[in-house]
Amino acid sequence: MTAEHLTVDVVITGAGMVGLTLANLLVQQEKSIAIIDHNPVAEFNDSHPVEARVTAVSPGSQAIFEYVNAWELMQSKRVSPFTDMHVWDEAGEAKIHFSAKELQRNILGHIVENRVIQTSLYETLNRNANIEWLLGEHLNEIAVRQDHAEVLLDSGKSISAKLVVGADGGRSIIRNLAGINYHEKSYQQMGLVALVETEYPHSNTAWQRFLSTGPLALLPLNHDQESQKMCSIVWSVSQDYADELMRLNEHEFANALTQASDMKLGNIILKSNCAAFPLISGQADTMIQSRIALVGDAAHTLHPLAGQGANLGFTDAAVLADVLTNTDRDMGSLKVLRKYERARVGETQIMQKAMDAFVTAFGSTNHAIVTARNAAFRTADSLQPIKKFFMTHAMGLSKDRPTYAR
Repeated sequence: MTAEHLTVDVVITGAGMVGLTLANLLVQQEKSIAIIDHNPVAEFNDSHPVEARVTAVSPGSQAIFEYVNAWELMQSKRVSPFTDMHVWDEAGEAKIHFSAKELQRNILGHIVENRVIQTSLYETLNRNANIEWLLGEHLNEIAVRQDHAEVLLDSGKSISAKLVVGADGGRSIIRNLAGINYHEKSYQQMGLVALVETEYPHSNTAWQRFLSTGPLALLPLNHDQESQKMCSIVWSVSQDYADELMRLNEHEFANALTQASDMKLGNIILKSNCAAFPLISGQADTMIQSRIALVGDAAHTLHPLAGQGANLGFTDAAVLADVLTNTDRDMGSLKVLRKYERARVGETQIMQKAMDAFVTAFGSTNHAIVTARNAAFRTADSLQPIKKFFMTHAMGLSKDRPTYAR
């Protein structure tokens, strides 16, 4: 006998940004939800220092947050709109500039701390009575029956649901328990993230430089509106170079960063510890099984080059919620879940291949490849239809976006 048994419509494993986005969408449909995570949800108050781990929230993702009434909470904490993006290549003179004005919009997106997104989604959910929180719990087993799935926790609790959703990241327990193969590739790089202060204002612009060692992005933070000199950096470098950089003192690291940024924003000062994480891409063989669906990093992981990983996950959540609200069938059946997979697998695979191609092309010092990519930059910058196509898709504003992202 288990210590406790619950019955809900949907079990979501993972109380991160994507899992909580999906939960918010499903409670709007009056579905009962159980959320399992072995960690508590992060807390936030104004006295907390700015977090280096951030997400470039696209307007499409913002629309999802607005639909579930979480965006206003994020704005009340800390969000940083950016209007422009400037990209240039270390090898050659090619550059490309994206501006919101080219699409007759006010912004390209917002840089938002991951903690702000997660806590705001959590606060929104806490207004709802249809949520069973199982935080601090560990998933032990999942059994798929004909008309439901049953999840067993280490504590002895069990939960029955029509559908179990894995939103538990790149090391997804649900994916592993379901026996879904996952193909992972290492880029042989580390991502370094930190907060920095720049000598010159960032001008609400995201700056990205392609280096032979990997791309460097400076993402603008507007918490100090007067100076506009705070940025979050994401620097992709080889494992050996990452080790070398992490051994530097604060001043030496800042000097290396200043040189890598081409002094575009002047001298840089390090304002936080630097964290490092391995850069990988991964793709599950399938995003679904009977009674099981995968969203976000549990289904696919990307290189942070274009900042699209989290936005892909938010769109996964929106598409799955859209499929579940527009069906009279059993929500955990393969007939229903295949609609979700068909709607998502194409975009995620295209994005994976595009990121792989970018990493390969911009990591090369071959003269022919350098010449070709500089020519591509110049062409893309001069042809408005090409620029608008890339901007529209990166902003989550394509015509085929899900209902909740409109």
